[in-house]
Amino acid sequence: MEEDMIELTDDEGNKIKYEILDVIYKDEDEFAVLLPEDSEDEVVIFKIIPLAKEDEVEYEEVVDEELADEIFNEFVKRTEE
Repeated sequence: MEEDMIELTDDEGNKIKYEILDVIYKDEDEFAVLLPEDSEDEVVIFKIIPLAKEDEVEYEEVVDEELADEIFNEFVKRTEE
């Protein structure tokens, strides 16, 4: 589904397409669970940061392993329901 896809640019300027699997809310923050287009089973977690312009956001990869695990576990729980 094309509307569930986003394209982000990594630190080296490479463009990577991701499928948005879910958006999880935690402590007033929003996190996206993303599946890279070239992967079948390895998801990444990004924090969604609203920008000044309405409807514009920035994605910041979650590097805190404990937080990423919490978000991932919530994602797994929601997909099992």
